[in-house]
Amino acid sequence: MTATPRSRRLRTLAAALVTTAALSLTACQTGTADATGAVDSTRPPVPAAEAGTPAAEAEQEEAAPGKEAEKESGAPGREAGKEAGAPGKEATQVADRKAATKTTSCTAKGTKVTVTDAPRPINHLLIKATNTSDTTCHLYYAPSLRFDQAQSAVPFIEESKPQAVVTLAPGESGYAGVLTSTPDGSHPYDATSLTLYYAARSGQGSTGAPSHPALPFDSVRVDSSNAVTYWQTSAADALMW
Repeated sequence: MTATPRSRRLRTLAAALVTTAALSLTACQTGTADATGAVDSTRPPVPAAEAGTPAAEAEQEEAAPGKEAEKESGAPGREAGKEAGAPGKEATQVADRKAATKTTSCTAKGTKVTVTDAPRPINHLLIKATNTSDTTCHLYYAPSLRFDQAQSAVPFIEESKPQAVVTLAPGESGYAGVLTSTPDGSHPYDATSLTLYYAARSGQGSTGAPSHPALPFDSVRVDSSNAVTYWQTSAADALMW
């Protein structure tokens, strides 16, 4: 069958419409709009960044420096606050430790002294010195005693010397025993007063003001055998001589 000119024109027109429709569909699916809104079919579309993809990770990394900067800017202030408070706290702790370990010689100012008659052995007095201060103190050597206006101090009983210095925490007591007289003693007399001096740490002389404890009786008979022990930690040890 021979095609007429009319039929050829119709086929050509139909083919042109099909081609145009195909191009329009392709442009809608793959084209990319430019600044004017026109679609450029020569450039592929740019997909949105998906989570977990390199592009998404890059976006997170770009935002991260800002967050890290905020954290770091706050950190120095907190650390500085901690460090500023530390020296003061340490200084207080050191001062407390020094106050707790501070010691001194016991003196009349922080010590209460009493003298009692010992029932055994006979002719003995018991001296008790109690630390009434809030600081630990030491009773060095033996108490230096003078009855009435005696020119010399009562001799020490060297055999009674303890292995360590008697140390009194606040409220604790130390003891010393006094032999007043013996049948073999000479130059007896009745003493009515007693003065107690505290030995210096060096062993030379006394320290602080003396104590003037009352005697257990109106008078006490003393003679040349009169002697006193070194300071002891218990009354029993003080009365062994």
